[in-house]
Amino acid sequence: MKLTRTPFFFLLLIAVKGFSQTKPDSAVQDRALNIFLDCGYCDMDYMRSEIPVVNYVRDRKEANIDIVASSIACGSGGSCLTFVFIGQGKFKGQLDTLRANVTSFETDDGMRQKIAQTLKAGLIRYIAQTPDISKLSISFSKDTNSKTSINAPVTDKWRSWVFTVNLGGNLNQQQLTRQLMFTPSINISKITPEWKIGVNASSLYMNNTYSISGQTVDAIMRTDAFTGFFVKSMGEHFSSGVVGGVNTSTVSNFKLQEKIGPAIEYSVFPYSESTHRQLHLLYSIYGISNSYVDTTIFGKINERLGAEALTLYSQYKQNWGSLAGQITASHYFYDLKKYEVNMNINANINLFEGFSMGFFVSLSLIHDQIYLPAVGPTDNDILLGLQALATTYNFSSGLQMTYTFGSIYNNIVNSRFNLQFPYN
Repeated sequence: MKLTRTPFFFLLLIAVKGFSQTKPDSAVQDRALNIFLDCGYCDMDYMRSEIPVVNYVRDRKEANIDIVASSIACGSGGSCLTFVFIGQGKFKGQLDTLRANVTSFETDDGMRQKIAQTLKAGLIRYIAQTPDISKLSISFSKDTNSKTSINAPVTDKWRSWVFTVNLGGNLNQQQLTRQLMFTPSINISKITPEWKIGVNASSLYMNNTYSISGQTVDAIMRTDAFTGFFVKSMGEHFSSGVVGGVNTSTVSNFKLQEKIGPAIEYSVFPYSESTHRQLHLLYSIYGISNSYVDTTIFGKINERLGAEALTLYSQYKQNWGSLAGQITASHYFYDLKKYEVNMNINANINLFEGFSMGFFVSLSLIHDQIYLPAVGPTDNDILLGLQALATTYNFSSGLQMTYTFGSIYNNIVNSRFNLQFPYN
């Protein structure tokens, strides 16, 4: 039998013709609400299965309800989830905000069930204004085993203290290289409406071994850090506290560095709105005690210094996209020319239907490297990143543009071939 090879473009024409003759998918419902769910942590296949009464569209401009989700860390170590339901078209002007709390020990399935329940509750108002109200059934469960009043205060034997311990490490070995790394850490926190207390201790030990030209090179990097803060709430716009830390670093030439000082923060927007918009101004003044491994370029092995820092932080998440930025400026009191400015901007903007643009920019102006050792780095130090290098700046950036077109509906759940193919 003789085999003939069908040209690729001919197959493409057949596919396009097939698409043009395909009937509208039966999963698309004519009278149902069109919703756009902007939720990076949601299991979308699960949401489509649990809430099939709506149409899921791929562009927020096609939606009757634009749902913007956000998440911030809660005092328990879990997450505080916020969902803002923004009405569009005939629902314009209708706005609802619902919240759900997820504990740190919640399973993935438990989390997605709680999210689905919250979304169902938020959609009731809008479904009630459509012909689908006849499909709506609402029920409440009653805990008949509970012997306590619903208004009884909650007893917390831990008094809001949360402890998190991490023990991590990895071994990566080939014939000529080996990397051994340990990353233990412990975090202790207490967060209440009046107080925020946090202590974190972490360590990084990395031993890289290389066999080069018959010789074995060992590269050891170690960093230990202990940081803490004690913050008191002063209303919806002000906070004050004390921050400090102790660290050692073979990369930065610190045998021991100690920092401590007071700080005050002003929030332009009320803290209660922090899940969707933040604009904070933080000022701190602190004392520093440095003990170096090697004598520095300024001839110091020990020194005590004073410094101050001012940080402006902003974060927004709305239906037009998200924007986050931070600028921090700091300097030593003994010499104003010893300063550092760090700027970070991350943004994702929905410009028009189907088109979005994301970018990030990071820039540091560095003029305070007083810790650099007098003896410069060796070639191995430079190649293996074992020692901080002299520089006056650090810059990085990135840009991504996405354009999506075609059907606006995205209701189907199909989990076939959800795996990574080894095709390179």
